[in-house]
Amino acid sequence: MHIKHITIQNFRNFKNFEIDFSEGFQTIIGENNIGKSNLYWAIRLVLDKNLSYNSRNLELKDFHGFRNKLNIDDYILVSIEMFSKKLSEFPTFHALKTSDDTARVTFLFAHKLKFNSEFEIGETIEMSDFRWQLFGGGNSLKIDDILQLTSIRMSDLEGINLYYLNAFRNTSTDLHGSTKSLLSKFCISRENSDGELQEVKDILRKSSDSLNELSFIPKIASNIEEKGKNIAGDYFSFPISLSFISNYDIDAWSQLNVYYNPTDGVNIPIQTLGLGQKNILYLSLFIAELENSSSDFEINILLIEEPEAHLHPQLQKVLFSNLNQLKTTQVFLSSHSTHIASDCEYKNLNILYLNLLKEVKSFSPFKENLLLDRERLLLKRYLDATRSEIFFSSAIIYVEGVSEQFIIPIIAKEKYNIDLTEHNISIVPIHSRFFDPYLKLVNDNNLEIPAVAIIDGDLHLTDEESSFIATAKKLEVENRVIVCEGTNTLEIDIFPNPDTNSKYLEQCFINLGHPISYQNLLEITKSNKDLWQTELLKRIDGTIKKGRFAQELSLLIDKDFIVPPYIERAIKHIISCKKLQYGLS
Repeated sequence: MHIKHITIQNFRNFKNFEIDFSEGFQTIIGENNIGKSNLYWAIRLVLDKNLSYNSRNLELKDFHGFRNKLNIDDYILVSIEMFSKKLSEFPTFHALKTSDDTARVTFLFAHKLKFNSEFEIGETIEMSDFRWQLFGGGNSLKIDDILQLTSIRMSDLEGINLYYLNAFRNTSTDLHGSTKSLLSKFCISRENSDGELQEVKDILRKSSDSLNELSFIPKIASNIEEKGKNIAGDYFSFPISLSFISNYDIDAWSQLNVYYNPTDGVNIPIQTLGLGQKNILYLSLFIAELENSSSDFEINILLIEEPEAHLHPQLQKVLFSNLNQLKTTQVFLSSHSTHIASDCEYKNLNILYLNLLKEVKSFSPFKENLLLDRERLLLKRYLDATRSEIFFSSAIIYVEGVSEQFIIPIIAKEKYNIDLTEHNISIVPIHSRFFDPYLKLVNDNNLEIPAVAIIDGDLHLTDEESSFIATAKKLEVENRVIVCEGTNTLEIDIFPNPDTNSKYLEQCFINLGHPISYQNLLEITKSNKDLWQTELLKRIDGTIKKGRFAQELSLLIDKDFIVPPYIERAIKHIISCKKLQYGLS
């Protein structure tokens, strides 16, 4: 069984939010403050049996829209739908069923009048007039329909096991030293733990007996007891002994500690390890215990916040891969890591983003029927640690190659006083003219953020090359996604003749150590202007190389630089969609 669908209404930054999940491991990504932690909290409101009753009594600040006051019809709703082809085999879920393979639990926080028509309304609406209730089953999320359902208690959720690991867990104190430590729980969860416990107890008893044979040990206990009498008196003091074990079986496991063991015979306290290593150890023990103690016909849900903290990129990917292999637990992992985002299984990447209406929405780039198989493979291979930043962006400028990646940000900064990075706008080079899969990502009902594709023009292009532009234009979305094509290549459009942006061109050749090549260019084309474009590209693409040239040009661009119209249109489109203030230089 797994969580299939979640609906959240009027809770914090979620106005009317829905997200679908597939079976297995789930990664949830998005820019800062987009609502990843709020999504976890919403799930916990519904399913976490460890939350107290009062923790579910929400506050005014939990209502969407930063309200100053509430009315009788205000409410917060979180509804979770679960799926299993073997739902009939889950004996405790019958009250939650909505079909032969789905079950639903809904959390509703609303005015008490909704639950009790006889509730007396005061002159003002107070937070104390609101309460929460859980409901099972139902296919409608209309409030009146939900109120007709059977209310349930947390005890009715037996068989749903929710675990939450936040980003600020205390790895050192949670690992060992108590009967509730991860190490103790892991030892108890082992298949032969009863027999193993007896062996541990036997050794500890022998050790304790040997300890008390030392002449000074009874003296230490006696001294402590005597000090107690001196401080508290005979009535309040109590007898003590020193030992490795109590008479309670479970305490035996708590005597175990885990150490860093760099070489045989050397045990070093784990407190000396780095935070990343302690995080790995913590997760290893937690998941091992969870897998050992899992039962048939239960659903285990693990919410992990930012497991990549303090881990270098390679270790992030290893951790991700191993979490992805869990069979008995549906793991939800929220992350800011582009390394983790780029290494997701196709169906399990979930993006939270803001659309143009400032509403939080969700999108899975590998959902069914979005991309062709070939496009899906292409996109997956493309999403290395650098390119996956598109899923954390608020707007995207797709470009063909590295030249545009160097030049366009500096044009935006120098000409329009817009720092693209500051506004979370990404320049994404796709290193081809095949924009289709990338534009499909930002179509309606997908990642609905502003986007533009900047493509070289079709002048002198083959029919096949020209078709890329026509195909890309079919994927435009009115007022949000556009395609801006040049007249020729980027370099020719920036320097279409010897007079346009000439001072920048000359300085580039000089700075790159080719002043004579520039003079030869002027000489060769002086009597035949038609040779300009061919000769210019011969030097930029052949002698210097386009990437190096663009890098140098980006250092020279200032307010006097003449911007090709199609690039100006692209930048202004993003500025307009984002409603940014800018000033032309």
